[in-house]
Amino acid sequence: MSLVGAPRPGMIKPELTGRDKVRATLGRMRPGTGHWVDIVFTVAVVACALVGLRTALFGWEAWRAAAVGIVLGLVVGHVQGTYRWPLVAITALGAVLHLLLGGPLAVRDDVRWGFLPVGQTFKDLVAGPVTGWMDLLTLVPPVDARGRFLAIPLFLALVGTAVTYATARVTRSRLRLVLPPFALLAVTIALGTQEPAARWVQGLLLGTLLIAWLVVRDHLDPGVGIARPGTRRPAPSRVLSGLLLLGVATLVGGLLGPHLPGVESDRRVARTGVVPGHDTNVLASPLGRYREFTESSPSGLYDKELMRVDGVPPTTPMRLATLDTWDGSTWGIAGRGDSRADAGRSFQQFGRRVGVLESSDPSRVTVTIPEGGYSGSWVLTTGRVEGIEFTGDARERLDESVWLNLSTNTVLAPPELRPGDVYELRTELPPPGEGALPEQLPVARGSMPIPGDTSFVDGRINAWKGEARDPWGQFRAIATTMREQGTYTDGSPSTGRRSPTEAERSAAATDVQRFPAGHGLGVLDRFLNSQPLAGNDEQYASTLGLIGNRLGIPTRVVVGATATDDGIVRGRDIHAWVEVQQADGSWFQVLPQTFVPTGGTPAGTEPQPWTPTETEPPPPPPAEPPPPPAEVVDWSAPSTWPLWAQLLAVFGALPLLLLALTPFVTMLRRALRLRGGTPDRRVGRAWNDLVEEARALGLVLPAGGTRLEQAVALGPAVDAVPAAMRADAIVFGEAPPHPAAVADWQRELRQVRRRLRRRAPVGRRLRATFDPRPLFSHQEDIGLHDSTTAPARKALR
Repeated sequence: MSLVGAPRPGMIKPELTGRDKVRATLGRMRPGTGHWVDIVFTVAVVACALVGLRTALFGWEAWRAAAVGIVLGLVVGHVQGTYRWPLVAITALGAVLHLLLGGPLAVRDDVRWGFLPVGQTFKDLVAGPVTGWMDLLTLVPPVDARGRFLAIPLFLALVGTAVTYATARVTRSRLRLVLPPFALLAVTIALGTQEPAARWVQGLLLGTLLIAWLVVRDHLDPGVGIARPGTRRPAPSRVLSGLLLLGVATLVGGLLGPHLPGVESDRRVARTGVVPGHDTNVLASPLGRYREFTESSPSGLYDKELMRVDGVPPTTPMRLATLDTWDGSTWGIAGRGDSRADAGRSFQQFGRRVGVLESSDPSRVTVTIPEGGYSGSWVLTTGRVEGIEFTGDARERLDESVWLNLSTNTVLAPPELRPGDVYELRTELPPPGEGALPEQLPVARGSMPIPGDTSFVDGRINAWKGEARDPWGQFRAIATTMREQGTYTDGSPSTGRRSPTEAERSAAATDVQRFPAGHGLGVLDRFLNSQPLAGNDEQYASTLGLIGNRLGIPTRVVVGATATDDGIVRGRDIHAWVEVQQADGSWFQVLPQTFVPTGGTPAGTEPQPWTPTETEPPPPPPAEPPPPPAEVVDWSAPSTWPLWAQLLAVFGALPLLLLALTPFVTMLRRALRLRGGTPDRRVGRAWNDLVEEARALGLVLPAGGTRLEQAVALGPAVDAVPAAMRADAIVFGEAPPHPAAVADWQRELRQVRRRLRRRAPVGRRLRATFDPRPLFSHQEDIGLHDSTTAPARKALR
């Protein structure tokens, strides 16, 4: 007979099969109600944060990639929240999903048969998070969402969603819950542009969703939130505290908001501090190469086909470069800092589409460079450039190596265009050029960044401006005088195809000295102060550009060509002209036929010094107006206060005001707590208020102690032991307490509180009166007869 009895039922667990184990493991993945709440809010807050990429990426493909990333992030976050994998394992899972599913679902430019990733797909998926963001910051925004740029929203959505959802699954901390969405928001803002993507979505809606998420989570888990145990609504004291905090936040935001960094200045995002890897200073100004295209140049480009242009109406201006600054030696391109030294930062890379410039119906212009044609880094364009695409052999060499200046629409290809290259422009064509200057033109006021000394043009301005009083009238009179009184010369006679004689060589050398090339200060000063005025487009356009800015009209110089009837651009079609800015911000083309003379300088002409005619000196400038009276501050409106007064009010007076209101808010909160709820709850609240006040007075009470232990710790002078014993009798008695007994006990407790305060020093009593810490205490006891918590107690049994 065995001494050991048979095992009881349930003591031995049945052995599970492999299928049962898999089914049990997967069963843990089934989301519950709380999980679905976290999923919905995670998707909503992540989508609000990703809206920040709207100004950086262009095309619906970016939103598709972000949606795929959110779905994959939910999978990763759900696995992490369910099984609590190590960081290495969960990171590996995310990387596998990113590489295997990111291609067929998001980065689909190079997939084969619509679903099979190829080597380029994996390169784009890896390059996007690693180096793609750096390329994104140097491109003209919004960037065409293709290739590695699609991997950026995919990666951000995957990581942001996974971290946000996994954090929600494993933590009860409110601070930890909101950190991932705010971190994702900061990243998307940094990758964006100076133009906010969506203020209301990223500001108001995101904050509202986060608050609602916290409230719903607390509603589902009353043990950690603001809801009272056993109820479905927050305590009145919590509602009062919330309203008080909202009021304080509104007041502080209204006072400090207008003075926060970035309110009155441009936003600082990552791209504003990025210097692209190309500097235009290393390239010679195309205006300095102008004589290579003239008839007298030995380059032979005057009659040679340089480019063939298709899609541009005749007489339409086409630019090689628009030059908007003069430093005393050459016309160049200003940078973001409006200085020649900062010019390299004014160019940004761009590609097939420039979303920020996208128009409803762009024109397509095809430019072909024939054999023996143009070569150089300045790309012929026209109108407002919206994209460029190379074909043939030039695609691999020049794709993603083209730079655009948004302010001048000048395009650079540092690897240089070569004969045989073909490219297509997406552009909004300008109006055809006009051969005459209008009588009236609403021009803007100001000037381009001209650091060089331009005072040497003042003599000619006084001599040529005529009777006109307005800036455009003076500009028009000066341009007309230059065309009528000046002469044209390229500095040396044409040598043709035969070898020049010794006399011709000597004459050419002499002419080069008489009429030198260039547009620096010395050349232009000699050009203006010689009689007759003699030069070519380079000197005339440079001088007129300086005169326009001297008159207070923003004027810049353009080197390019006008479209011909046959679409062929030869060297003789290359010219220089100027553009003046109109009041609406557009630019009016002042073409060379309106200010460059057609008559040539007779051979052997020796320029003579020009003496300006006597002119009446300009009237003395008016006396400076008296300084305005000191502005009277309207102290009744806080928004008009000086900054120091607003800061003092926020950081000085406002805290003092809140501190002064603390006793009244404490009394109101105590009255609400002692008059609401069941008798058991009123007793627990009253005793907890006594404990909080004792701690504010500096007494040390046993943590987690009973009422009797806490009463003993208060000392014999307070004599709180009888009140503690009566409180226990009321709460844990056999019969429900009578309201009259509770009221009588509360009167006894008030006597205990008076004795407690009387035995404390005056300084401690004053400090305890204004101590706000008791306002944030939400402890309350649950009695045996509290009907609102009966289901909770029954569940714990």
